[in-house]
Amino acid sequence: MINFSQSPPKPMPHKSLHKERILLVDDDRQHRSCLKAFLEHQGYECLEAGNGVEGLEVLQEEAVSIIITDTKMPQMGGLDFIERVNHDYSQEILPIFLISAELSHTVRLRAFKNGVNRVFEKPLDFQELCHAVDWVTKFDIPPSTTTKSISAK
Repeated sequence: MINFSQSPPKPMPHKSLHKERILLVDDDRQHRSCLKAFLEHQGYECLEAGNGVEGLEVLQEEAVSIIITDTKMPQMGGLDFIERVNHDYSQEILPIFLISAELSHTVRLRAFKNGVNRVFEKPLDFQELCHAVDWVTKFDIPPSTTTKSISAK
């Protein structure tokens, strides 16, 4: 018999044979930290960068499977960062998610023209983002067969 007075069980962390590495690029340290904790609880490994310039530096040193980036950041914003990633790693297939407080038609159009898989509006629904990450890692582009992770050059 189910006891509905008890709180539901906590979700089990995501289990995977291949631990996906996600690059989180966001200048808001607290937001980035919360997102990292949430994704790591789901079984993902996360690397961090505070802006697009730092994100490019991480990509020179580390292999990643997914990028999640904010739009507005100092030095290099998310859209410019994505364009540089597409230019520098044009032979790679890489899921990219964009987080933005400004979801104008121009931002969406530029994002999708640059291969962004999905755009999320702030305030971010972490569960919705995690479902999207799960989807691309499990169904869209299986890492073991068709995806090449961006790796250090």
